[in-house]
Amino acid sequence: MKSIVRIFLLALITVVIAGVIIKLDYTHALKTANSESSDKVILTIADGESAPDILQSLVDQGLINPKWVNYSKIYLRLNNLASKLQAGTYNIPKNLNIIEIFQTLQNGKDQEIWVTIPEGLRKDEIADILVKNIGATFSKDTFLSLTTDQEFIKTFGLISDVKDLEGYLFPDKYAFAQDVTEKDIATRLVETFKTKVGVNDSYQTIILASLTEKEGRTATDRAMITGIILKRYNEGWTLGLDTTTLYYLKTWDESKITENDLKANNPYNTRVVTGFPPTPICNPGLESINAARNPVNSTYYYFISDLTGVMHYARTAAEHNNNVNQYLR
Repeated sequence: MKSIVRIFLLALITVVIAGVIIKLDYTHALKTANSESSDKVILTIADGESAPDILQSLVDQGLINPKWVNYSKIYLRLNNLASKLQAGTYNIPKNLNIIEIFQTLQNGKDQEIWVTIPEGLRKDEIADILVKNIGATFSKDTFLSLTTDQEFIKTFGLISDVKDLEGYLFPDKYAFAQDVTEKDIATRLVETFKTKVGVNDSYQTIILASLTEKEGRTATDRAMITGIILKRYNEGWTLGLDTTTLYYLKTWDESKITENDLKANNPYNTRVVTGFPPTPICNPGLESINAARNPVNSTYYYFISDLTGVMHYARTAAEHNNNVNQYLR
């Protein structure tokens, strides 16, 4: 009898564990982007086309990973969506997840425009992406003027130091209506920032996060770099970051920096001017913002990224010069 009970309990535990694993895998599949590419695929759904046929088309077009087909079927069934998928021609990015794909396929004629805004872009770069995805109805100039419109900025309830929305246009994946306006988009980006980041950070923290975004590669590096930047600042050093000059020049290409640029007395030249630049230099992601909130204290004052993206730290100028000679020349 005891053996039977043990076998029953073991079987029950096995079933429970298997169920938990399947549930976690299902949730993961629903929320994981099918691809890292934001390239778009044209998908046409005919009137009366069945859900299985639509699903097969999604797989054939590379919009759903074949290994997630069964999870897609389950999602459709649990949410009673099969009858809600609308006929039409869709322009769908490859980097949507299952939930986002079926959300799109319910819009039909009023389908949404999906736009992916990567981390670490300047606001003018974000505007360029919006022009590319939305088209001639979107005005880059109008969008950028909103980012410095003081009355518009006040509507968000950000800290009083914020006079420019650079740094607050949160990088994410967005679905916009066909008739979206520049004001709608700017509002959506800032409201997403408020939802995911909050409004309790100081302006200096967001500026610091933007520096960390452009200087670091990994969460570990970013927290370390944040600590180094703060140490330089607190000890009265110039920050010495060429990324701030690149922001001023509106390029991220280091080869574009001249000796005159590095000597110029402008507020973004942190080789010359002590302190932080007057605004963020990009729109950072949450990882960089968390690094700015939680800097790592170290004995280092210098850092470089080698040609493979690996960071190298130094305590003295001599050590730093050795790193430069070893890893960058």
